[in-house]
Amino acid sequence: MAELRSASARWRGSDAGGKELVKRLSAAIVIIALAVGIGLRVVGLANVPPALSQDEACEGYDAYSVLLTGRDHHGNFLPLAMQGFDDYRMPLFQYSLVPLVAAFGLKPAVVRLGAALWGSVDLVALTALAGLMMGWPGAAAAALFGALSPWHLTFSRHGQEFTVASATITLGMLCFFLWLRRRRDLWLMTSAAFFGLSLYSYATTKAFLPLLLALLIVLYRSELKTVRLKVLAGAAAILMCLALPQVVLLMLHPIEMQAEFQHLSLFRIIATCQGCQPGETAPAGHAFSNQLIGFGASWLSYFTPSFLFIVGDRGDHWTMIHPPGFGQLLPEQAPLILLALGAMLSAPRRRIALLLAGWLIVAALPAALTIPLGVSYPEASALPTPHVMFNYAVLPTPPTPSLLLAHPDSRHDALAMVPWILFSALGFVLLLEWTSRWPVVSASAAGLIFVSTIFHGAQFARYYFSDFPTVAAPYLQYGIEQALGAVDKLDDGHEPIVITARINQPYIYVLFFEHYPPADFQLGPVRRASGLFGQVFAFGRYVFAKPHSVYPWITHGIFVYAGQDNLPKAADFTIRYPDGTVAYNIVVK
Repeated sequence: MAELRSASARWRGSDAGGKELVKRLSAAIVIIALAVGIGLRVVGLANVPPALSQDEACEGYDAYSVLLTGRDHHGNFLPLAMQGFDDYRMPLFQYSLVPLVAAFGLKPAVVRLGAALWGSVDLVALTALAGLMMGWPGAAAAALFGALSPWHLTFSRHGQEFTVASATITLGMLCFFLWLRRRRDLWLMTSAAFFGLSLYSYATTKAFLPLLLALLIVLYRSELKTVRLKVLAGAAAILMCLALPQVVLLMLHPIEMQAEFQHLSLFRIIATCQGCQPGETAPAGHAFSNQLIGFGASWLSYFTPSFLFIVGDRGDHWTMIHPPGFGQLLPEQAPLILLALGAMLSAPRRRIALLLAGWLIVAALPAALTIPLGVSYPEASALPTPHVMFNYAVLPTPPTPSLLLAHPDSRHDALAMVPWILFSALGFVLLLEWTSRWPVVSASAAGLIFVSTIFHGAQFARYYFSDFPTVAAPYLQYGIEQALGAVDKLDDGHEPIVITARINQPYIYVLFFEHYPPADFQLGPVRRASGLFGQVFAFGRYVFAKPHSVYPWITHGIFVYAGQDNLPKAADFTIRYPDGTVAYNIVVK
């Protein structure tokens, strides 16, 4: 009997020692992965991506305008929705850029630094959330997958609001799980605050958040029943106070606040009735059935192996945010996600698995309501035609279920980035648990996954930082900054400057790179079209039009032509893409 007790004690000691070793290894992986992940998000922001998209320029200039005038660049005072290109964006990202612009100036790298900081916060928060959900091994797996995620990394380096939305939701979930663990009322209040702030991050959160909260209430109703009524009322009050301004804004300005959704909505007649023209009435029952089929195809597109692991984003036709040829997730995540589905059959992990699965389902719902641009202008080639080279005479294609299934847009599904990472981490934890009886098998499987993940993550990072800038240059309208710099050298300060309208929203680049005084732009006069994405035709000495159409009528001036345009005379200055082809020609008359 004494020998049995002694053997049992040695086994328990060995088991405890093994757990301590796993904890230390996991902690080391977390530290290294977070350091690498944050480094990948902040290094070389001025050059990768290779140029500033029109949306990034708009976000940065609005922050600059708020800093100097307290208004967005259209003159709206401290708005709850930035007017942008009349698409009325949620303002949290722009406001977060204000101190960065004040400290470092208005530069592309500064705009992207804001996204990188939000992405880094999201990476740390999702790692901590994985630790609360699954322990140290889950935190280590989540940190590694998150650090090298093709989806999360690229969004964290693009100066728009996607990572702000993801980070605020992740922080809200983290605080909720901290409350579950420690039962301190402050964490529940803080969770409500972050969820409320998410409504100011990205338009999709307005549809997503109520569904996520309903999911949490259903899954954790027994724990929530133990909370004092005063605490629940306080958390609800915080959430409602943050949501109320957005509700009022939507009620007062419904057309403006819904302009972009109505433009992209899957439920427009042109989207639901094949062959119908705008204004026509669809045959009875036809529109509704097409809506259901189209919505189902659009929703399923965000769960296809092609989108997740092989081809990736094909939804954004002109602005290449995601590198072509890579899935949104790493290949190693595929088998782990399948393993995680098995957690729904296992009582200890079932609720976490249901939460993450539900999170993924509701994240794809608002994404499925909109039509990605790639659906309207599909092309057979692997790479679409950049906006600056696109034939504007091409009519949009009515979306079909097959087109919707083949063109998911990763931006619309940005709130799924974190749950996919957490779901993969859950699969990794289950793998360790199911092989725990065979330590050699368990260690070998974990080592293989980590090494393979690092290999594929490094492969993606090498392409992203080395080859991607050349491929993406024309899609991100590379050369405008250089062209404006050349114009400044040729300009005498008096002549009109004509810039090709082939550029998407060219006026915003002039405002951004010339540091045009926001007060002057707000005072005008500015000639522009009304409505969503309304074109600016002129302000100050700048004219935005087809150069060849105004060249005969202007006696003296500077003309910026797109690379493929015919020139009236030899170019005085040429801007080239990184591959050597002509991006823009500058002609002085």
